[in-house]
Amino acid sequence: MGNRTFLGVTNADTDSFDYENTAFETNNFLAPVWFCLVSKEQFQRYSGQLMQAWSKIQPYIDQPDVEDLPEWECFSKAFQWQIPWADAAEQLRLSLPGTLAHFPSLAAPLHEWLENLSTHVQQYSAAVIHLELSQYFSFTGDPVLYLKDIEEYVTLWQSPHPSQEKVWQGAADNFYMLNGEHLPWRERVIAQPEQASEIQLAQSIPSTSEKRQPKWQQELYIWLLAILSAALFLIVYVNTSSGWLAVLGFLIPSMFIVLWNMIFGPQKNVRHLLETTTTLRKNSTLSYATLRIEYFDGRSPIGVNGMETSSSEDKSLPDFIPWLQIMQTKVLSSHEVELMISTKNPPISTLQLHLDDQLVATDIVSAVNAIVLAHKMSV
Repeated sequence: MGNRTFLGVTNADTDSFDYENTAFETNNFLAPVWFCLVSKEQFQRYSGQLMQAWSKIQPYIDQPDVEDLPEWECFSKAFQWQIPWADAAEQLRLSLPGTLAHFPSLAAPLHEWLENLSTHVQQYSAAVIHLELSQYFSFTGDPVLYLKDIEEYVTLWQSPHPSQEKVWQGAADNFYMLNGEHLPWRERVIAQPEQASEIQLAQSIPSTSEKRQPKWQQELYIWLLAILSAALFLIVYVNTSSGWLAVLGFLIPSMFIVLWNMIFGPQKNVRHLLETTTTLRKNSTLSYATLRIEYFDGRSPIGVNGMETSSSEDKSLPDFIPWLQIMQTKVLSSHEVELMISTKNPPISTLQLHLDDQLVATDIVSAVNAIVLAHKMSV
């Protein structure tokens, strides 16, 4: 099934995390969008606890009974990454404007991701974000390399830069790679129990012996089958001079392997079927075409605190409109948008903004919607 990662939401008084709390999941990769919830300070605390636990287990890492040691239990617990929603929401509000100002085409999938996240967060009075990434560690078995991969995604949100175009483009070519698979709250409630049990989270880090297993051992049976089949083909052909019997001798080992898998390997077949079905569902639910990611280095109306209005002809308006004051936005033309804002007198007014010629109005509208939603989620 691969090495899965999960983003889940629970209540503050819940220490454990299981599949029932999953909002998003990936298979064999990290979703860059998740890390808009992570501040540098949060990452540094997580790195510190993991490296401290690693230093204690490292002297025993080659022992066969390493997983029975208390140091291993501490190492497993160090992978638990919990962020109170109040902290995650604050970082979200800081991360989105800078990234969407420079990469506005990311706005549409980001808004979709936030809509799904909100279905989970709103269920709790004191929500906590869980990042369950321990299975991803199995790719390297080295906490330094593991943390380096995470830090690259955290940096995407902290310091937008033109050099990040290739990273964002690589993820945006498939929205599953950008956001992970969405698991809205309503799907979580009616999920089939067979599927839920199949994708239960591992409670500990994979064993070190499994991580160090060479790939050639995994393919040993295939090579032995090929050698045995070829040997039987030659032996039968030399002794009988019959091509049909030689072909039959070649196929006999394959027939035994197929029968063995049918009798003793149904669980593997079921897992493969589940994984294939899941992959098809992911691909069939993509609602956007491939994005073209470009770094915008001009003047964007998207600011940290709100939409800048300096380009407006109405000088009575403030320099910016706070995000929570924006009620609705719509496209007027390819480079012009309209904001509906709440004001004291009159209670509702509209504002038209002309955009830089390099900005697309649909992207800006999606960006505004995403940032406004992020602020509403944190209230």
